[in-house]
Amino acid sequence: MRKIAAIDLGTNSIRLMLCEVVGGKFKKKSKEVITTRIGKDMSPSGLLTEKAMEKNIEAIKYFKNKAEYFNAEKIIIIATSALRDAGNKEEFLEKVKNEVGLDIKILNGEEEAEIGIIGASYGFDDTDNFLVIDVGGGSTELVLGVGDRIVYSTSINAGAVRMTEKFIKENPMHQSDINALEESLDMLFKDSLYYLKDKKICKIVAIGGTATTAASIFHQMKVYDWEKIHNTILTKMFLDKLFENLKSMSVKERYNIKGLQKERADIIPTGIFITKYIMGKLNAENIMVSENDNLEGAIIKYGKVF
Repeated sequence: MRKIAAIDLGTNSIRLMLCEVVGGKFKKKSKEVITTRIGKDMSPSGLLTEKAMEKNIEAIKYFKNKAEYFNAEKIIIIATSALRDAGNKEEFLEKVKNEVGLDIKILNGEEEAEIGIIGASYGFDDTDNFLVIDVGGGSTELVLGVGDRIVYSTSINAGAVRMTEKFIKENPMHQSDINALEESLDMLFKDSLYYLKDKKICKIVAIGGTATTAASIFHQMKVYDWEKIHNTILTKMFLDKLFENLKSMSVKERYNIKGLQKERADIIPTGIFITKYIMGKLNAENIMVSENDNLEGAIIKYGKVF
């Protein structure tokens, strides 16, 4: 039995997974998330703010302490879109190295897509073509695979935080802002969706915070239960109705929605819109939400215990 910890530093949140691995399989695992939004206000300058860096370093310290208490033999820490794009990422990496004693591996788009499909396909019995959609804070990954083998992958700079900051000026949302968002998605996703629309896709698996939050709202959860979230089927009709409700509310009004974390109330409409936009272009009627994601993928790929 091996104990491993993985930390995923995303644009919107930082997540920790503690797990026990026996014989190349996950036997026990737990996850924790903190909304730290390292990508906040980064778009205009392309730089991480001092406040965002400090907040995330404190969260990394907290997660490192939890991993050590768990007696994890290895702590894997990965970062995605926001750090990929930040002009001052080296400064942040140096701070984390000096203050916390951890080396962060910044994944490029291909690597992020790869660990996403490795994680999402964990436990699959079939080998049919499936598409993984990961709508993150800063980017969206689309990965077409057979089992854990990648047939096609792309990472697009259109995530819930990035596109909200760029296009959504007020809440309730104005139709003109939604139109501008959709026009941008048309441009950004044109090539990838043109390629995918004629491919055999047996099912679409959605991972990441947007998907799990939508599933949490679907189940009207007061307390998040990953086992109930895992393999939830969400229809395009449900996501359409959810977006219509969300766009007509203020951020504070969204606080009353069961299953929605307050920290995501400002960005969840954009994340839902991106998801249903992709489904619409691919004529998909539903998606399956998976709780197995890039944390599992990072441990399988980088943990050297599988």
